[in-house]
Amino acid sequence: MVNLEVVNLVPKFLDFFELANHEDVNESERWNLWKEHYNFAALPPGYDKQARKQLNQTWVKYQANIDQIRNWKPDQIKFERIFKEIKTLLGSDEDIPFVIVFFVSAFDNSAFVAPYDEYKSMLCLPIENQLSDIIFVHELTHIVHAETASLEMNWERPIAELILQEGLALHASKHLVPGEKDEAYIEMGVEQGWLQSCHEHRTKILNGIVPYLSDSKGEVIEKFTFGTGESGHKREAYYVGWELVDSELKKGVSFKQLASIKSKDIPGYVKNNLR
Repeated sequence: MVNLEVVNLVPKFLDFFELANHEDVNESERWNLWKEHYNFAALPPGYDKQARKQLNQTWVKYQANIDQIRNWKPDQIKFERIFKEIKTLLGSDEDIPFVIVFFVSAFDNSAFVAPYDEYKSMLCLPIENQLSDIIFVHELTHIVHAETASLEMNWERPIAELILQEGLALHASKHLVPGEKDEAYIEMGVEQGWLQSCHEHRTKILNGIVPYLSDSKGEVIEKFTFGTGESGHKREAYYVGWELVDSELKKGVSFKQLASIKSKDIPGYVKNNLR
């Protein structure tokens, strides 16, 4: 049995929407209603400016798709099945309590994992689009990996840890949901052709990230995720993780072995094996 708690924020979003969806509610009032009644976005703490911009850009789309949001229903059985498959792949026999948070995002498939409390992680899943099994596997892999490697799942962590986390999740999704082109597993939230462009600038991307492997500052994490890294590409840490784990798997290193590398050993491992 999976030790799973469900938190459904969709009713809170619908309460906000009903209050805000009136012609006499201006942009500032709508933002204040969002803050008061919903206040949940796929952004790190302190990113209010970006959350407000996201709300403004997505508002018309919420209006056009509100019936789809109202009619959404969760599929807990699927999550439990996928979670068991990931635990087997990563070699975990532990009971891993976690929380699934269902929320309304910005039609951008912005699932993410973060600490819920001192003892649990939360998997936050946006419901406004039909999410693929690839995304479910990717995000649930983060939760199992946190247990097998004793990771704290903080926003600020060494870049090397981010690289290994994302690379493992990307290749776990390719392993458990096979048959798609590589782009389907890694080009999430980026423009089409991103992977090919990264391949063309591979050496610059890999060399550029090496000096930051032990750096855990928030602005550095942002640089290699939301920002444009050292070569002008978004999500360079994801690409480096993709390349690193692909190389290790081809050497014969197992998913279980990669998932068992403890936090303190990850920077050295990544540095020694990044080619």
